[in-house]
Amino acid sequence: MTRRAPAVGGLAGGVGTTTVARALRGRDLGVVAGSDLLPDVLLCRDTAAGLAAAARVAPGPGADGPVLAVHPVSPEPDGVDAGAAGAGWAAVVALPLVPGWARAADPWAEAGAVLTGPVAATAVRRYADALGRIVAALTAGHRLDRPLAPRHRGPLRPLRGVVLLPGRVR
Repeated sequence: MTRRAPAVGGLAGGVGTTTVARALRGRDLGVVAGSDLLPDVLLCRDTAAGLAAAARVAPGPGADGPVLAVHPVSPEPDGVDAGAAGAGWAAVVALPLVPGWARAADPWAEAGAVLTGPVAATAVRRYADALGRIVAALTAGHRLDRPLAPRHRGPLRPLRGVVLLPGRVR
């Protein structure tokens, strides 16, 4: 069976979407907030607002959910409140901060080599371990064996907060 490359999206800019997409050899969807497409790996910040945004788009109970990867806001994260992220994620994985990448000439190239080459730095090893947990969750659920599908099927849906009233079509 041929698996497709994972689709990776973020709930905001600067949460590490491109870095994770390059490391997983996946497709970078950029910011997907408000999108009908829930990617295979969704990234958010490790803040109350970031986890609340993840909870708003959480797939809910059921099989084959995507992975939520949480980007740290400090070098020493104090743990991720997975319950605050909502239900239905195949896994909630805390990504460690890799301080050297902020100063690297090409951090995305370095991220792309995390899973394929020898890793010397402790922070990069921890990042590779976190990526391994993401890969394990994606493959255990067979999510990459099927095409990426929209979250909802059917007719167009209204924007949040817009009330549709019955009436005539003109």
